[in-house]
Amino acid sequence: MNVEFTSAFILHQRPYRETSLLLDVFSEQYGRVSLIAKGVRQKKRSQAGILQIYQPLMLSWLGRSELQTMTTAEAVTARYQLTAESALCGLYINELMVKLLPLNIAEPEIFKAYETVLLGLQDEENTEVVLRLFEKRLLMHLGYGLVLDHEAETGQLIDESLRYTYQADVGLALAADNNRQPTISGRSLQHLLLEQDFDQHSLKEIKQLMRSVIQFYLGDKQLKSRQLFSELQHYAKG
Repeated sequence: MNVEFTSAFILHQRPYRETSLLLDVFSEQYGRVSLIAKGVRQKKRSQAGILQIYQPLMLSWLGRSELQTMTTAEAVTARYQLTAESALCGLYINELMVKLLPLNIAEPEIFKAYETVLLGLQDEENTEVVLRLFEKRLLMHLGYGLVLDHEAETGQLIDESLRYTYQADVGLALAADNNRQPTISGRSLQHLLLEQDFDQHSLKEIKQLMRSVIQFYLGDKQLKSRQLFSELQHYAKG
């Protein structure tokens, strides 16, 4: 495959041998791809300076294997500036995409959602809302969309005054009196469905729901960014 100048972001990079970088890239036209940037760490005017996360890029590459070779990289606009909590959220989003997105499958709607979430984090909008809406869109475009308006078995519409359980591969069920699983109110489900009227209580319940569903699709994969969040919160309280 010979790709010429396609819009892309670096999701993750790591050193490779003495002079190169291994890049996990998310491109608009080709989805997630793995690239090697040969020799960029040794050049005086190194391209490594622009091969950073949150930097809009135009990339070219070639190759026939899963690991292809980057040939050109150009910055399109200024890098999204994520600081403090927003930067941690950005790391979480990038790690989530690396672990959930398949290789070499175009996901243009997810690409748009990714640009939107970076802008929201840069503008320091409510990070909880920004993250939950991105998670919802990511799951939907991967074919794992949440059914939030009715019970799976009965088809009964949700009631804001009742509580429900959500099973990732089944859907909503009315919570039984002796239920020991995490539950979510119909009110919080309505907030997520309509993407409005969020408050601290509904966001807390929605976060728990999304974490459970996402972990189901991650399987035994663990997110290092979640552990980092927990450690920093513990440190801040300490």
